[in-house]
Amino acid sequence: MNTYTNPFVVAAAAPATRADFYRKTYLLVAVACAVFGLLLAGILATPAIVNPLTGLFFGNGSIGWLLVLAAFWGISMLANRLAFGGVSTGTQLAGLGVYVLAEALLFSPMLNILMYQFGQEATLSEIVAPAALSTLLLAGGLTATVFMTKTDFSFLRAFISIGFFVALGAMLLLMFFGGIGTWFVIAMTVFIAAVILYQTWMVKTQFRPDQHVGAALIIFAGIATLFWYLIMIFAERRE
Repeated sequence: MNTYTNPFVVAAAAPATRADFYRKTYLLVAVACAVFGLLLAGILATPAIVNPLTGLFFGNGSIGWLLVLAAFWGISMLANRLAFGGVSTGTQLAGLGVYVLAEALLFSPMLNILMYQFGQEATLSEIVAPAALSTLLLAGGLTATVFMTKTDFSFLRAFISIGFFVALGAMLLLMFFGGIGTWFVIAMTVFIAAVILYQTWMVKTQFRPDQHVGAALIIFAGIATLFWYLIMIFAERRE
C-alpha cells in the first residue's frame, strides 16, 4: 500500500533544501539562546528592572503568579502568530524576538531570588551552570534521537495533550494549597522532554521549508522550559 507524503514539507524536499532548513532553524535557536542569556544578564544587572519584576512575581502570592502566567501565555500566543503567520521574515523574527524577551523577563525574578538566597557566585556556579549544561546535553540527546532514528513520535501527541491539562491542574492546586514539590518538578522535566521529542519530530516531518523561524521558536521554547525546571532541581539540591 502506498503511503501518502505531503510534497510541501521539509521531509519530502530535496536534500539541499532540508539541509538549508535545518541550518537556518538551529542557527536561529543558537542566536535565540545567546540573546536570551544576554538579556537575562542585563535585566539581573539592572535593579530598577529586576526588583519591581521580583516584587510583581513573588509579592502577590499565587494570584500574582497567575497574572504573570496569563500575561506570558498571551505574549506566547502573539509571538507564535507572528512567527508562523508573518507575511515577511522580519515579522516572523520579531515574533521570535518577543518570545525570547518574554522568557528573559520570566526567568529574571526567579534567579534574582536565588542570588539573594545563595549569593551570585554560588547561584551561577552551582545552579545555573549545571542546569545549563544538563539542558544542553538532554536537549541535544533528544534531538539526536529524533534525527538519528526513524521512530514516529506522533504517538506522543495524545500524551502531551492530556499531560498539559493534568500539569496545569496540578500546578494550580500546588500554588494555592501547597508549595511545588520536588516530585512535581521532576515529573514536569520528564514531560517537557517528551514535548521536545514530539516538537522536534514535527519540525523534521511536518514543517514547510519556509517555516524555519517558527520551528526555531518552538524548539527554543522547549529548551527554555526544560532549563527552567532543571534550575529548580539544582536549586532544591543546593538547599
